[in-house]
Amino acid sequence: MNATADAGEFVIRPGRPGDGPALARIHLDGAAYYLAFAPDEFQLPDEDGLVAYIEAELEPDEGSLVLVADLDGRPAAAIFARIVPALEEARFQWNPAFAHTRLSIEYLATGEGQRRHGAATALVEAAEQWGRDRGATLAFTDTFLRSPASLPFWRDRMGYAERSVSLYKPL
Repeated sequence: MNATADAGEFVIRPGRPGDGPALARIHLDGAAYYLAFAPDEFQLPDEDGLVAYIEAELEPDEGSLVLVADLDGRPAAAIFARIVPALEEARFQWNPAFAHTRLSIEYLATGEGQRRHGAATALVEAAEQWGRDRGATLAFTDTFLRSPASLPFWRDRMGYAERSVSLYKPL
């Protein structure tokens, strides 16, 4: 799958060893984005060991996926997703979604300067197709409620509906 960007064309491909440095930069760009408008709710990730941590995530198992949007030979965005099997005990649950195989989108980030050019859309669409190919009938993710970019992206562009609210309280 490809998407056109101002500087060229994104190529959607599996993450691979060696992508760690570029993906670490994208991850740090995302942290800076959130820190700019919600400094009490986010932190700057520790850079020491970050590349090794990401490189270890680039070897997905059968039920997980790592894709990057490559632009001119460098990752510009990334998505991490996994398959969540239907629960055998779903008939005892309130939430009917537990009876479905689900695609869980765990992480989506686009590097500074590449946002709003189609990379995230192409990555989500590719991950959704990967999920459908593995029997997923529902997809879910979460995002920061007060984000001026990510909530509209998921809701308005990608068609995800708000289903639940995650609550927390410092103790």
